[in-house]
Amino acid sequence: MKKILYLFIGFLFLVNTSQAQNTKTNMGKPIIIKASYFDVSPPLRDIVQNPNVKVDKTWKEGIVINKSNVHSSDSSFTNAFVKDPIRQNFFGKTQADTTIQNYEGIPMTIYLPPDTDGDVGPNNYFQEVNVRFAIYDKNGNKLIGPLNNSSIFSGMPNNSNDGDGIVLYDQNADRWLFSQFSLPNYPNPPSYEMVAISQTGDPTGSWYRYQFTFSDEIPDYPKLAVWGDAYYMTIRRGNGGGIVPAVVAMERTKMIAGDPAPTMIMFNLPSEGNLAADCDSDFPPDGTPCPICLLTNGSSASIKLYEFHTDWDTTTNSTLNLAATIPISPFSSWGWTWHDIPQKGTSVGVDAFSRKFIMHRMPFRKFSDHWSMLLNTTVKLDAPVHSGIRWMELRNSGSGWSLYQEGTYAPDSNYRWMGSIAMDTAGNIALGYSISSSTMFPSIRYTGRMSCDPLGVMTIAERGIYNGGGSQTDNSGRWGDYSAMVADPTVFGKFWYTQEYYQSTAGANWKTRIASFSFADILNIHATATPSTICSGQQSQLNVIVTGGSGTYTYSWTSIPQGDTSTQQNPLVTPTITTKYIVAVNDGTITKTDTTTVTVTSPPAAYAGPDTTYANTVPLFIVSGTASSYSSVKWLTSGDGYFNIDTVLTSLYYPGPVDRNNGGVDLTLQAYPNVPCTDTATDVVHITLTFPAGISDNSSDVFGTTISPNPTNGLFTLVVHGIRNAEARITITDLAGKEIYSENGNASTNNLTKEINLAGYPKGTYFVKVLTDQHSTTNKLVLQ
Repeated sequence: MKKILYLFIGFLFLVNTSQAQNTKTNMGKPIIIKASYFDVSPPLRDIVQNPNVKVDKTWKEGIVINKSNVHSSDSSFTNAFVKDPIRQNFFGKTQADTTIQNYEGIPMTIYLPPDTDGDVGPNNYFQEVNVRFAIYDKNGNKLIGPLNNSSIFSGMPNNSNDGDGIVLYDQNADRWLFSQFSLPNYPNPPSYEMVAISQTGDPTGSWYRYQFTFSDEIPDYPKLAVWGDAYYMTIRRGNGGGIVPAVVAMERTKMIAGDPAPTMIMFNLPSEGNLAADCDSDFPPDGTPCPICLLTNGSSASIKLYEFHTDWDTTTNSTLNLAATIPISPFSSWGWTWHDIPQKGTSVGVDAFSRKFIMHRMPFRKFSDHWSMLLNTTVKLDAPVHSGIRWMELRNSGSGWSLYQEGTYAPDSNYRWMGSIAMDTAGNIALGYSISSSTMFPSIRYTGRMSCDPLGVMTIAERGIYNGGGSQTDNSGRWGDYSAMVADPTVFGKFWYTQEYYQSTAGANWKTRIASFSFADILNIHATATPSTICSGQQSQLNVIVTGGSGTYTYSWTSIPQGDTSTQQNPLVTPTITTKYIVAVNDGTITKTDTTTVTVTSPPAAYAGPDTTYANTVPLFIVSGTASSYSSVKWLTSGDGYFNIDTVLTSLYYPGPVDRNNGGVDLTLQAYPNVPCTDTATDVVHITLTFPAGISDNSSDVFGTTISPNPTNGLFTLVVHGIRNAEARITITDLAGKEIYSENGNASTNNLTKEINLAGYPKGTYFVKVLTDQHSTTNKLVLQ
């Protein structure tokens, strides 16, 4: 959010508490914006910049978003208090490594709050604080800065150093993303979002620089995220009369290639406090929509998950749809006030920044058997009144997103808020936050959990990064507005966190801290099965990855149902039914357990039904098969008849002339398997078609004829049996002896088959006569 500006330390603005209503909530059609400017910067390390250059502060005067506390009309927010049923009221006991790096970040700028943000790459830590940035190596040595954010955009038009900056490392492209908004014309439009993408993985080198124009509003509180098809950004579109939450997608492929004309696609959202998923792993498959989440609080709390589908070929075909509403445990948020958190030595409180906002970031990871996404927010608790961190993990194992675990970390009566959460490559979670009370200066701490720990619990003992030495006495109450926890992309189990604190009590003289810590030495195990779903009779490889501890491990596998045991690290199993496998790993001191499940899919079975006999003259009959463990079925015929529907178990079969002439037909039922089974089940039913008394069998050597059907509506089949390759003359006459049909024919087999059509002749009785050099026969034919 836009910040309160200080002309000098201690000078502050009064805060107006009026509110405005949001009237724009339509998500139907995308808004398309083209980049309005592009260029390439010289290497950042070569840019000459005075870090203390005077900043134009006039636009901050009377700014509505901070000064009037304007927000959207939000029916999903409630001030009603509900008791939190999942509060963790105890500390974790697992001892983590002490912090590795722990050093001072960028100090007080002219704004409050600092918007402390940062990210880590293979070689650098990049911190951004409001309107300044600094780049460090991973040992904490400062390489560049602090410099004004506008240094990165030096030479671009409309380049005003107005803050709300975000920095992210895009590990799939080995690039850095940096942005801030620029409001050179405030209070008049237009406004701008400045976005830079490093040309390489070195953030001190050259950058591709883009400018996107917002013609009638400020892109306030921009939070960016990395996804495969776009850089996503959630904003609060402010225009002086209200707030319109929105989400935009910026054309990532073009931006990392230095294409001068990327597109931005924007949708409005119904509620503020949203974040987009920020990918910390390999991307999901191409075309996977980016999740956009928002929270509802109160007794019917939920996560509303939207999916942003981009279509860069036809941008107007892009969509934003509500994909799921995921219930979570009830929680209460702090309302629109600025003095919720008490501090030591002063009656002035600071802002909890709750209001059900999802706190920066919402990290996403893709694992071999599931995808994970983390969220956190600040919640209000009672007995006594204080605040804690509600954190949630969503998972998608292939059938959509659902809640995997959640907890509210509040182990004592101190106030914890302004959290940020991250996950490493093993699924371990770190949570950082501010902590304060009437007997404690605001300080920086963290906790966490290992992937195999009991669900919903932060098991890592709470540790301090920096104990504050003072409180913030500015009456605005602004704190945050966010902090940044990130997982190191190249060092397993290592996390980095940056947050604000006060070294001494002051109106506005915050400082920031950058620290790293590791969970790598904690004994942790992660069990999987490859493949996790098998066809009956196949094998699966059980795997357990072990990190930390002594380095010397013993393994014990058991199963439910009982029957499988092993002391190998990665045994092979052949379960006959779906089985849960439990592994216990001991490092000589402690034992950790984890589970994995092998789902067994049965191969298909098919039964086409009993062999059955019907009269040759029936027009149709029912076939009814059964099948199990199948994905689909299909009927096949050996003859020339047909099914009314051949993809259901019960169907009608209409025999054809060949079926009737052959005296029957074989009908085959095929049942196709469910994945991962591959074999198709097949069964055959034989249908016998018998002839009425007095009519020769189709296969008989005795001379005779068969007429089918009889009576007929005009179309019928005449079969002459036993002609022994002789020529036959066929005539049809009416009752008066008038010949209406005649034909000669012969066959290379024992039977001669003719399809005859008398449609159009008068109804009545006719005589069909067949004459060979040795035989003759006459039969009645009825037209009806």
